[in-house]
Amino acid sequence: MAVVTGCDPKDPGVTGGTVSEGTTGGGSDSEGMTGGGSEGTTTVPDTTTSLATTDGPGETTDGPDETTTGGGHDTDSGSTPEDFACEGGAWLFVDPEPSGAGQVSLAADGRARVFSFGLARQFDAAGTLVATAPIPSGAVHWDIDAAGNGYGMFRDEEGVSPRKWLRKFDPAGAMLWERDLGPRDQGYAWGYDIAVAADGTTVYSDRAAVGDGTRMVKHAADGTLLWDLEVEEQLEVTAIGASGAMAALVWNEGVRLLDASGAELWTRPWELSVLSTAAIDGAGAVVVGAEIGSSAVKIGKFAADGTPLWDTFIEEMWGFGDLAVNASGEIAVGGEYSNEPPFRAMVARLDGSGAKLAVYGCDSDSWEVDVAIDEAGTIFASGAVNFDAYHTFATAFE
Repeated sequence: MAVVTGCDPKDPGVTGGTVSEGTTGGGSDSEGMTGGGSEGTTTVPDTTTSLATTDGPGETTDGPDETTTGGGHDTDSGSTPEDFACEGGAWLFVDPEPSGAGQVSLAADGRARVFSFGLARQFDAAGTLVATAPIPSGAVHWDIDAAGNGYGMFRDEEGVSPRKWLRKFDPAGAMLWERDLGPRDQGYAWGYDIAVAADGTTVYSDRAAVGDGTRMVKHAADGTLLWDLEVEEQLEVTAIGASGAMAALVWNEGVRLLDASGAELWTRPWELSVLSTAAIDGAGAVVVGAEIGSSAVKIGKFAADGTPLWDTFIEEMWGFGDLAVNASGEIAVGGEYSNEPPFRAMVARLDGSGAKLAVYGCDSDSWEVDVAIDEAGTIFASGAVNFDAYHTFATAFE
């Protein structure tokens, strides 16, 4: 799922290693930490294969006391991957090579896929790196379906008439099909996003070629064009639910639910920002998140019929990275503790009622946290940590 990062509502932006075993206990005690090089460090096998409602901060939903596992830990990340740690993590991977921030997705086999700098890494439940595969060069947006197939939006950089393309790849990295999305100089150069359903259905959203509206293009899993339509409002489709309904962020309005044909079911006002996203749970409810004023992250939930259920604030989280929900309605939120360097990655766990159950923190100089959550409630997180350069890290909170 995408987090909108544009500054102008009319021009939103784009949004081998060290593995060690850790414990899921909280606290700032370094014993049992997940940083590489600590006791319990395992060697990564050579498995590289061809696989490829409140009024503001301070007023939150009532619920059980939260467990804070990283809030008091504020050590520097050090100068090597072995120095870095995420408290409460069941395992930790840090790429020893410069690789930037990571994006995490889950396939039906339960494996986490972490995508960064042209490489997809697969981790099993224990955090073992079991396979790697290249991501085709030039992907602007990237996500996977339940089978692990990859979908990317690409754009030509050269030529007399550069184009934008939607391409599908199997888990080994072989292209299955591509579809022309039109001239690169029409709409928004990067496109807004690709939403991918578990069954491989995709919806690409982009600024309309003419006017201030939005173009939405839907393809079936086999690449068949289902519809190509435009709406007057500027919006981004961020998620597709099990029923085919689609959650969208509507600039200057709030959150909208569309049916499988692209028709509006409902729109509800909600405060969005340049960092916003939405997801759909198993009951069809829409969960939306946004960074508000660089001082808190606001999370809200609407029932499938559009009824507002609750809003809450994660006050510790001053930078918003991502939001994910599972079929049971459990929510994972990724972000940072500080809105000024050095950032410190954090992940919050909420239940379906908006009660904050836990907060997990990583060492300083880490940020851009992307999250996924499986049906058992395990949260997978990935982001960037700064040593001599930016490095991908991945971890899990059970």
